[in-house]
Amino acid sequence: MKVFDLSNPDLYFLIVLTILNSLVLCFLSNKFLQILQLSGYKISPYGAWLKDTKAKWFGRLTLLCFLSFCGVFVTNILFNKFLDSKLFGNLGLIFYFAFAIVFIIEIHKIPQKKPLKVTKRMFRIYVALYVLYAVITFFALALSLSYSFYLRMSVITITPLIVPVLAPLALLITHPLEKIIQNGYKHRCKVKLTRLSNLIKIGITGSFGKTSTKAYLKAFLESKYKVCATPSSFNTPMGISKVVLDDLNEDDEVFIAEMGAKKMGEIKELCEMVLPDAGIITSVGEQHLESFKNLENIIKTKSELYENLPKDAVCVFNVSNKHVKKMFDACKLKNKTAVGKNGTFLYEKDIIATTKGLEFKLCYDGKEYQTKTSILGEHNVQNILSAAALALKLGVSIKQILKVIPTLKTAEHRLELKNLDNDIIIIDDSFNSNIQGTAVALETLKLFEENRKIVVTPGLVELGKIENEENIELGKRIASSCDIAILVGKNQSENIKKGLLKKGFDEKNIIVKDTLFEVTNLFKTLLQSGDVVLLENDLPDNYK
Repeated sequence: MKVFDLSNPDLYFLIVLTILNSLVLCFLSNKFLQILQLSGYKISPYGAWLKDTKAKWFGRLTLLCFLSFCGVFVTNILFNKFLDSKLFGNLGLIFYFAFAIVFIIEIHKIPQKKPLKVTKRMFRIYVALYVLYAVITFFALALSLSYSFYLRMSVITITPLIVPVLAPLALLITHPLEKIIQNGYKHRCKVKLTRLSNLIKIGITGSFGKTSTKAYLKAFLESKYKVCATPSSFNTPMGISKVVLDDLNEDDEVFIAEMGAKKMGEIKELCEMVLPDAGIITSVGEQHLESFKNLENIIKTKSELYENLPKDAVCVFNVSNKHVKKMFDACKLKNKTAVGKNGTFLYEKDIIATTKGLEFKLCYDGKEYQTKTSILGEHNVQNILSAAALALKLGVSIKQILKVIPTLKTAEHRLELKNLDNDIIIIDDSFNSNIQGTAVALETLKLFEENRKIVVTPGLVELGKIENEENIELGKRIASSCDIAILVGKNQSENIKKGLLKKGFDEKNIIVKDTLFEVTNLFKTLLQSGDVVLLENDLPDNYK
């Protein structure tokens, strides 16, 4: 009888097996889809993850397949020898599904910093995956019916091996649809922003300091305007579109958009959508050098902000950063504004950094104003000045600026001070470490002179060819800043350790752990009253 004959009972058995196996394979795909999601739905970082983990997850799937195949094959032999029954001969499949379910449960138990989020886009990828798995499973089983009885159903046990390949394939298949959907969101966003003709739209970009500057600017402007700002690090077209469509109210007077990029043209794309009336460029550094390839491309990309502003627009440049200073010099806008060290519109003097925060003189319009904030990190003075400069340009008084500065709060996970029980202090600087930021964080840690100091870090990433060298340098800086260094993961621990040892750091005080969850357990026995712990860069699961 032919397989596709409706009177053939094997057809219905294959359909049931196909439905069940496709569901199992979708669950087995969760880890690979999580990495794709953390990689920004880009295949290149996903491939790098597979390479960096030395295909560890593929190896686990291979073990699952081997155990399942053995279970099915041995069962087929036993039942074929002693019982002449198709039904009993297929009982070996129980081993496969049992092993697969146990595998899924055990994988689910592994702690994850940022679990897979089943968004609408991810649901569409799941649908595409299910169809792919169903087609492959059904035809593989149908073809296997001509094999030896011992082997024919065992073909299903090797289907998990296709998961690492089909996950990115499903992403590619759904890509055209996603582009249509994204373009629809971006168009609706642009239409709404254009319709709100009196709305002041501000774009903020930079290699680092964007989120903090955005928070400070919002605080300054709220003394005069009703403000809507993108939350946290919502700095992509879809993130900004979501905020505009869901959170921006008709009576809002200012909209602040943080603008991020990992390749050239992405800031321009955001500007074409938001149509900003003003901007701030916070910094330029080696962050995302891996995707940009060189520093010049980063500078060109950040320059897309002021290049897409109206000719009479205000753009604030933090000229304390040498690369931003060059951008300021190249900018043709007549209302370009320089702040920070070497700035002319607004700059600082006599910064005093303590464990309680920052004190400094704010210099504006020929006068000096003494002010202070509980925010840690000297680099935040430039972020405050950048935000204050644009607020002043938009009509907020210097008196109001000085009133708000002491009330400013640290952006989450950016040198955020947390006091725990037993007088233990956590300095949470776990969001997106960069070379300049880590240097400031370690200098901040040094301020706690009387305390035992501990640094926890997985190192610096996305630095391309200079990544190894910079992590060795990071190790050297850590050596002069702390008493105990806890290195997390295998990605850069060896390079950081090299730097530590080059500076004569006691190897006994270097602890290497695979995950941050292991570090958390270590804290239960390691931490003492009065300890200060710096959490420097908490990498997501795709950097393990």
